[in-house]
Amino acid sequence: MKSFNDRLIQILPLFILFLLIFNQCNVDNTSLYNRIRDHADQVNVIDAHEHQHWPEEYGDHQFTFYNLLAASYLSADVYSAGAAGFDWYAMDTLSMDTLWAMYGEALDNTRGTSYYSHFVKGFQKLYGFSDLYFTGENLAALSPQIEENYKDYRTWFDEAFHQAGFELMFLDQYWKPFNTEIDERYFALVFHINPLVSASSRKPEKGSEPNQFYKEARAAGYEINDLDDYLAFCDHLFKKNIENRAVCLKNSQAYSRTLLYENVSYDEASNLFEKPSSRLTPAEAKKIEDFIFHWIIKKSIEYDLPIQIHTGYLAGNGNMLDNGKPVKLNNLFLLYPEAKFILFHGGYPWTGEYAALGKMFRNVYLDIVWLPQISREEAVHALDEMFDCVPYNKFFWGGDCGFIEESTGSLEYGKDVVAEVLSKRIERGLLTEDVALDIINKIFRENAIEVFQLEEKLGRSF
Repeated sequence: MKSFNDRLIQILPLFILFLLIFNQCNVDNTSLYNRIRDHADQVNVIDAHEHQHWPEEYGDHQFTFYNLLAASYLSADVYSAGAAGFDWYAMDTLSMDTLWAMYGEALDNTRGTSYYSHFVKGFQKLYGFSDLYFTGENLAALSPQIEENYKDYRTWFDEAFHQAGFELMFLDQYWKPFNTEIDERYFALVFHINPLVSASSRKPEKGSEPNQFYKEARAAGYEINDLDDYLAFCDHLFKKNIENRAVCLKNSQAYSRTLLYENVSYDEASNLFEKPSSRLTPAEAKKIEDFIFHWIIKKSIEYDLPIQIHTGYLAGNGNMLDNGKPVKLNNLFLLYPEAKFILFHGGYPWTGEYAALGKMFRNVYLDIVWLPQISREEAVHALDEMFDCVPYNKFFWGGDCGFIEESTGSLEYGKDVVAEVLSKRIERGLLTEDVALDIINKIFRENAIEVFQLEEKLGRSF
């Protein structure tokens, strides 16, 4: 009978061979991911959705780490973890130690979230921040760098914009939707249409303060007495945005109402518009708004402007999640086959029906904007499913952030997710590497150039 040592000597070479093969597989897999991820870093990114602010739009503040935190998605997780809300004016007077005492514990409790991880990545990319987590000690070093950069934010923005790999950002100015003056070195104009829809059921009554839509109409020389007058000013806004090279429309109404827009006749909408807004029932107010959005879709076809629509999860802390269910838009896709609809955010948590709509309809496109920040792991799972269903010339990416640091983190996170999904599909024999690289090019650049007709609309080559 062989001794234990004899048996060990016999199997040891096999064990070593197994380790070598296993290690080589790991090396190959890592190298594959790295090649795809490195290729993504070479792409000059067309970012199809942003909310970039200039610091002064938040007021006269000295920008520190905590101001960027307060303006970020992560602030919602910090609040959810039990911290107080962020008071910008109070933050101007408080020390870093005091702010850490106020927010540090809650911030620590968000270290597992994707909001946290993508926020860190922006500072790693732009500031050389090397830690995985924020601490009171490393923020004492990081925050003065932020303060210094924000003393001349435009210079810093230009540097960071190019360092991160952006070529163009679509700018949705939801906070000042009538503004059409943007810095075209960095941005393409997005026509935010929420006010056109919502103001239709909020006609000012005698003696009341008009809302911003009606103020803008009056300033432009439009008196609105009936629905035709209202539509005339809406058409004026379309033309104004087109003259300023708008590349698309944006609807984020899920934050305030359902995405179910029913087909209401002109006569019914016109009669309802004649009623004082205070006497409209919620159902009647919705009918007027529904009519206006259908009118906007028809105009989008006339002016050849794709429509971006927020679907799924709603930022912040507390809302009607069901408002954004993607399938509620189904009737619009059937009614308007010539319109181009771009659905946002993976429709999370309804990622399956989101993918199904992109597959079922030629005129429905999918922008994975913000999905990795909401949940990285769901983004990996959902994008893998989407690639099973939807041709890859129908995908876009966007950052969806207010400042360049967070947009950079969003881009890094998005590249990580797409590279992971593609490398795993190659390993499973579902893709070749050259096709994976083509997908990277299309998601982060080429699809946006083609679908939004950027060269024609912006009068420049890409």
